[in-house]
Amino acid sequence: MSEHLMKPAERELEEARGYLFDLLDQLNELMVREEALLSSKGILPRLSLIVSLVTMHRYQMDLVAKNYWPQLDVLISQLSQIPELKDKLREILADAEAIRALIGVSK
Repeated sequence: MSEHLMKPAERELEEARGYLFDLLDQLNELMVREEALLSSKGILPRLSLIVSLVTMHRYQMDLVAKNYWPQLDVLISQLSQIPELKDKLREILADAEAIRALIGVSK
């Protein structure tokens, strides 16, 4: 779509998509590397489900922002509460913050 035909909000959603793709990659890697820890904390099933749903709809950023982002954002917040993961979440938290700013969600 041509830049001049896009509505202002569409431009931010398009930009957020790049951060979302990186976030999904990082979360998938985290789920593989830290499977036992995430399972023991009870986060893995919910995280796996929401990451799958977001991945399935990743090209429909408006749908992701409205329906899935709030749940994913809560799970990312829960991940940041786990002391063993503090050092492993820098990129995930940075991507999440960029997405929040672009889709107009405050933390």
